This record gives sequence, C-alpha cells and structure tokens, in this order.
Amino acid sequence: MFLGIVIFCLNASFGFAQSKDEVINGSYLVSFGRFASSSELNYWRGNVGSKTVQQMVSNHKDYLKSNASEREQTIRRSYMDAFGWQPSADELKYWSTQGKTYAELLQNHVQNWLNVYPDKKSQVIKQSYYKVFGRTATADELKYWMGQATCSYAQYVALHSTWKLNNQKSSTITRVNPNLRNNNGISTSAFSPVIAAQVVAAGGMNVIAPGGGNVVAAGGLN
Repeated sequence: MFLGIVIFCLNASFGFAQSKDEVINGSYLVSFGRFASSSELNYWRGNVGSKTVQQMVSNHKDYLKSNASEREQTIRRSYMDAFGWQPSADELKYWSTQGKTYAELLQNHVQNWLNVYPDKKSQVIKQSYYKVFGRTATADELKYWMGQATCSYAQYVALHSTWKLNNQKSSTITRVNPNLRNNNGISTSAFSPVIAAQVVAAGGMNVIAPGGGNVVAAGGLN
C-alpha cells in the first residue's frame, strides 16, 4: 500500500553528506512521492553537486516524461495519498499525458477536489477515522475536521495515528509524530528546516503536515 507524505521541523544539525541525502530525498519526494533507493542515493551523491531540491526536481520531471512505469507509480501514489484509493483507468490515462510531479498531482487532488467538493472531503475524513480508530467519525468529529484546512488522506491518517499513540480516542490538529513507522500504512520522517523550505519552493506545500513545523509523511518510507 502506498503511503502519504507529511513534513515536520526539527532543530537538528546536519553534516555535508546528510545534507546531500536530504536534497536528494526531498527532490524524490516532490517528484515521485517516495524517497530515493540506495542505488539512486549512491548515484546522486556523486552528481548532486550544489543543486537545490528545485533544480533536482527539474531533472526528475524529464525522467518522468520518458519513463512510463515511474509515471504510473507516481500517479498511483498521489491518489492513494490524497484520497486513500487508486485512480480509475480513465484517470490514470489522463494524468499519464500531463507530465506532472507527485507534488503537482497532490496539489490538484487536494485543492481542486477535496477543497472544492465537501462530499469528497467528508469521505476521506471518514475513511481515515475508520483506518486508524476502526470506526467512522462522529457527527461532532466530522464537523470539526470539515471546518479545518483541507488535508490529504495521508495527512489525516498521520494526525489520527499520532493521537492514537497517545491513547486518545479521537483527534484534533496537532504536530504529527515524526517517527511513525508503517503505522496504519503511514511512515513519517523529519527534514531540516532548510530542506523543508526547499521542498515547499519546489511545489511541495501540500506535503507539509498541519499543526506547524516542517515534517514529512512519504510513500517510500516503509
């Protein structure tokens, strides 16, 4: 099952090698909805130079256009992370011709669907409650979340999972736990503030977790 991506802020110091890995993984997250594999990391450690996340994403966009398999998996990740379900054959066919990154697809799904159609947003909220708490949201819970800024399915699951780990039976906006490991299908990880800002600049605003900070919940972290 694909995951979703959520970003937090940690006050941490990173060495040069770590910063390289963050740039690489940040660019892969924005582009493909996953982190780089070990072989991809090894390749880019010797080739990233002084590139920013945004500059790396430009390179990955060309790769997406030329690789049908990677493009399809990116589209599927965006649907699973935004809605909690797979795209239809027609949706997959349409987006395969658009050359969009994961972050661009996620932005479309959240801003042009969940944020526009209340029934879609409501369905995703209910689905996330069922996934984490094993029940549907109550009327009051649904009213609360419908009144908050719209999140992706992955972000809702990360939020609810954070509350469940604290032995709470419901949830509200909070900082997402940055150490979730395949928790209800979601894993999270922390970027440094500098790289988180580069992720946003590269179009990754909709991977930022609600509740403040700079964390990520990403598809390739399990």
